[in-house]
Amino acid sequence: MSRIKITILGTTAGVPTTERGHAAIYLSYYDREETCLLFDCGEGTQRQFRFAHLNMPKIDNVFITHWHGDHCLGLPGMVDTMGFEGRKRPLTVYAPQARRVRKSLGFSCSMGKFKVKTRNVPAKGRRAVCLMETDRFRVVSIPVKHSIPAVAYALVEKDKISIDLKKAASLGLPEKGEIYRELKAGKAITFGGRRIRLEDISVKKEGKKIVYSGDTEICDNLRTLARGADLLIQDCTYFNGPGEEKPYKHASLPEVIEMIRAEKIKRTILTHVSRKYPDAAKLRELLKEHPGLELAEDMATVVV
Repeated sequence: MSRIKITILGTTAGVPTTERGHAAIYLSYYDREETCLLFDCGEGTQRQFRFAHLNMPKIDNVFITHWHGDHCLGLPGMVDTMGFEGRKRPLTVYAPQARRVRKSLGFSCSMGKFKVKTRNVPAKGRRAVCLMETDRFRVVSIPVKHSIPAVAYALVEKDKISIDLKKAASLGLPEKGEIYRELKAGKAITFGGRRIRLEDISVKKEGKKIVYSGDTEICDNLRTLARGADLLIQDCTYFNGPGEEKPYKHASLPEVIEMIRAEKIKRTILTHVSRKYPDAAKLRELLKEHPGLELAEDMATVVV
């Protein structure tokens, strides 16, 4: 049974506050074994790991949305700590303008010797790109609209096909055997004079989709990626109504609400909260009339 657990490590916008740290999202995907991913790595991320009681060395893949400091300045420190603690496995960092990874890590003399691999993420175009794939999920990216090159990411779980034993028994099939391996491999079989395909005796469970917007205005690419998502972790820097000045190309609450409805997004957590909204209780009160819409808090965990 697969499980997707997300811990939101930082939820502020450009400047940290006493309650909110810089952007970082830890995702644990468990299905027989655990895969741990980190999306963005703002200043102080490794300390947030300590507060959240998470195992930072489990991370093998980091995905940076863009190179504003509140999303990436924690990377050099985290890599340094991993090396200091004796890490040997390579770490892969995905980012637009991936050459900047080396520049950011060159600010100090590293205390470790493990390999940091870089993978460039396209920041132009209208196509979602698969960056990483396992037998259970894919991580994809798409360019979004910010003041510098930026992307959004999604973890897209593959559909799970399971044998319906009642359907199989109704066709006279045995409870187990080689025939099921053939069917799962995409082959049709002939049994009892009847041609049987996998879809005749199986049940499909649709995979989950988790989307992280990073910093962006609402745009067509974000809508495409977020469409039908089970969970969207969404930039909502501005909570005021129409007419509010938005100088830094972020999303506002009315725009997010419209997108959620139009794209049939099941659950949305609003993050990247500007420090000019210090009263979280007031913001939560504002969201009460919008089911499925929540305010992110540092160290909040979500199981999808």
